[in-house]
Formats: sequence, C-alpha cells, structure tokens
Amino acid sequence: MQHELVLDPAIRDWVFLPLIVIMFLVGILRHNATSLLRSDPKPGDKEQVKQSMALMRSRRLRANARYIPEEAYHARRHYFSHPTTGVFSQKLEAPPNALAMMSDPDVMQNMMKGNMATMVPQVAMMGVVNQFFSGFVLVKIPFPLTPSFKSMLQRGIPLASLDVTYVTSLSWYFIVMFGMQGLFRLVLGGSEEDESALMMSAGMGMMPGMMPGGAMPGQPVDNKKNFEQERENLSLVEHKWALAEAEDVLLAGVKLAGASGARRGAPAKAKSS
Repeated sequence: MQHELVLDPAIRDWVFLPLIVIMFLVGILRHNATSLLRSDPKPGDKEQVKQSMALMRSRRLRANARYIPEEAYHARRHYFSHPTTGVFSQKLEAPPNALAMMSDPDVMQNMMKGNMATMVPQVAMMGVVNQFFSGFVLVKIPFPLTPSFKSMLQRGIPLASLDVTYVTSLSWYFIVMFGMQGLFRLVLGGSEEDESALMMSAGMGMMPGMMPGGAMPGQPVDNKKNFEQERENLSLVEHKWALAEAEDVLLAGVKLAGASGARRGAPAKAKSS
C-alpha cells in the first residue's frame, strides 16, 4: 500500500529553494572558472582556412543562385567545379594525424583545465547535497507515473510503499542540474553552448575539450570528401534567374490593378448618369 505524505512547508524554505539557488550560483561560478582557465586556440592553417571559405562560398552560391544572371552563375560554378582547374578538383594534402594532435601539450592542458573546472564543482555539490539535503521528500508531481520512474525520482529514500510521484532531494538535484540550461542561456547570453557542453560533460563524462564528432578545437579537417560532395551538389543545381520574367510580372500586376480599379469605378459612373 502506498502512503500519502503531507509535506512540511518549511522544506520549501530550507531545502527546495536553497538547493536551486546554490546550484544556480555554482553554475555561474563554474562558467566563470572555465572562461578564465580556457586558453585561446591556435589559429588554423592557411590552407585549411582557404578550403573552409571555399566551401562556404559554394554553399552560398547554391542558396542564392536564382538572384544572379545565368552567365554569372555558370562562371562561378566553373571556378569551383571545373574538372581540371576548379577549386574542388585540386589535390589536398592529408591532415595531421589525430594522435599527433592529442600529443600536443596545449591540447592536453586545455582538456585537463576543462575537466578540473567541471568535476571539482560537481564533486563539491554532491558532497553538499549528501551532507545537508539528503533524506528529504521535496515535491509531489501532479500527474500519475508508472513504477519504472521510482528509481529515478526517489534516490536516497528506498521506500517501497512511497508513491512514485514524490521526488527526493537527491533526485531533484539531478533534475535541476539538467533543467537549468534555459536559465543559464538567459543569464549568460551568448555562452549557452559552453554551458550546455559543461552540463553534458558533467552528466555523461564527455571531455569538455572535445567537440561534437570527436574533433579537437583547432584540429585540421580532411576536406577531400567535402569537396567531392560540394562539387556534386553544384552540378545538381538547376539555375533559374528570379528576374527573368520581372517585366511580365510587373505588367500583369499593373493590368490587374487597372482592371480592379475599373470594376470599382463602374457602379459610381452608372449612378451619376
């Protein structure tokens, strides 16, 4: 039989709200510490920058092809995708090995700094929650749940007779930790990506120095496949200039406006006569 509890209002003032405030302040502190410990990445290789800019220009050409004349579009496509002289037909040098990038002392130092800025506040918060806020039932979810949620919502209080809709302090800590990203985006402005990466690394063990896909910041990218794919995408674009029939559209609009004006003026003339 599941027991219904009457929660003491003092739990809200001494456990629920302080836990949220402490976690928010720790998140701001963690963000500032990460910003101070982070070192600027090395500038990319000149050839890598040129290749990235060529890909960006080609994508813009495909997206805005209808706004330039056909001759201009074909000239630009010839520059990028010509079989012998095109930018995407050039032979590219193989990028450095990823293992060699990992052996860079600066990369390893940035990874250690990121791990320290993430794990130290995490361990400290876990200690504070276990010391001062453990053993409390904080809130009751206002909708029914299946028993499979019991292990997720009632950590620290293994009571089989407790209704699954009650949430303990330790479970509430994890819920708030992953649910504060919107608040951090609002407070920290443009640094929401950094905070999201910190939250993911705190919960999933991802190294903060790594980027999505496993690439390290500043690591060269092999653009050979990107060039081949972009050359194929350019060949599939069917150019249709948006201003080719501008005069006909304009004249049709003028005729339509004149016809509608004549229809509006016809009853007035008949009435005056």
